[in-house]
Amino acid sequence: MDPIDKLKQLTAWDADPALTEDELESALAAFALEDAAGLAPLHEEWTPTYDLYAAASQAWLLKAAKAADLTDEPTAGIVTSKIFENCRAMARIYAAKRKGVISLTG
Repeated sequence: MDPIDKLKQLTAWDADPALTEDELESALAAFALEDAAGLAPLHEEWTPTYDLYAAASQAWLLKAAKAADLTDEPTAGIVTSKIFENCRAMARIYAAKRKGVISLTG
């Protein structure tokens, strides 16, 4: 399974508030990592490598932002504040699984 499809699964991307493929690709690109050979994402021989959990956390925060813009309608049967809180909870879950990065300088 390619990274974008995995990210779609981790984020329930097509469930309201839905994300676009462009939004998912942006989240994925933001968390591109060096590959196993130590090549940076801009290197032409880089093997696509991502911190999927960090990208998923960012995507869930975007879903939360979209939910925050909604208003509760008593007749709708959906409480948007619950959707907002669920999105934030999912973002926290995936943020806790992010890969740690240590910089060695000196």
